Amino acid sequence: MNLFARGPGGFASDNFNARMGMRGRILVQTVFLAAEGGLVLIFANSNSLAGSIVIMVFFSVFVQAAEGSTYGIVPYVDPPSTGSIAGIVGAGGNSGAVAFGMCFR
Repeated sequence: MNLFARGPGGFASDNFNARMGMRGRILVQTVFLAAEGGLVLIFANSNSLAGSIVIMVFFSVFVQAAEGSTYGIVPYVDPPSTGSIAGIVGAGGNSGAVAFGMCFR
């Protein structure tokens, strides 16, 4: 899923950046995050296993696309430190996963 959806998320972010500047990148990020929220609400109220799986696949696509659009925003945070910021953003996901795992130990 990462290889499929992260690229189009960054591509959408780049296209909207060309049209609207940074507002376009933020708009794409907002749309992806709102779609994630809507899909997780639909998933929580689904009644069938097959429907739940389909909804979860679409949810995952939007999660990965939002990650791709996040990396499109990274260079604007501090242009001289883009590599460091990208590393922090990448490590943040792993740190969150470890912290989540420790909470349910």
